[in-house]
Amino acid sequence: MIFKTSIDKIKKEAQIETIIGKPYSFFQKIKYGIYGSPKYQLVDIFPENISLTKSNDLIACNFEIKKNGLAMYFRYLSDEYALVGRYNQITFQTSKNYFELQINGVSVKAEILDKKAHLNFLQRYFKFSAQNFETIT
Repeated sequence: MIFKTSIDKIKKEAQIETIIGKPYSFFQKIKYGIYGSPKYQLVDIFPENISLTKSNDLIACNFEIKKNGLAMYFRYLSDEYALVGRYNQITFQTSKNYFELQINGVSVKAEILDKKAHLNFLQRYFKFSAQNFETIT
């Protein structure tokens, strides 16, 4: 689900927390090594009503691992957006230069700018998604 967080940010963040849980605390982030993702360059979003071809700007996005899911944040045409999904709703494929994922039927294609940081992020993602799976079963 995609949220336009530049309007009613507090209300939208509360909705995001009900879907994917609260973020880890500062001390938990240090303890578990959760520092967020590297910066990616957003290439395409489908089928949302956000047409990236309207702007010539480079659109950066990043991901945040939360207790029950993943959030992707980006800015487009002076608006802030968040795409969120629970761990069981996320599928992705990574190649040499691109990171493609699907969250709740929304497909995102992003260019990998730092390959080493990308691999570290994927390791942390798998670790925390597996822990979440173990607590469910």
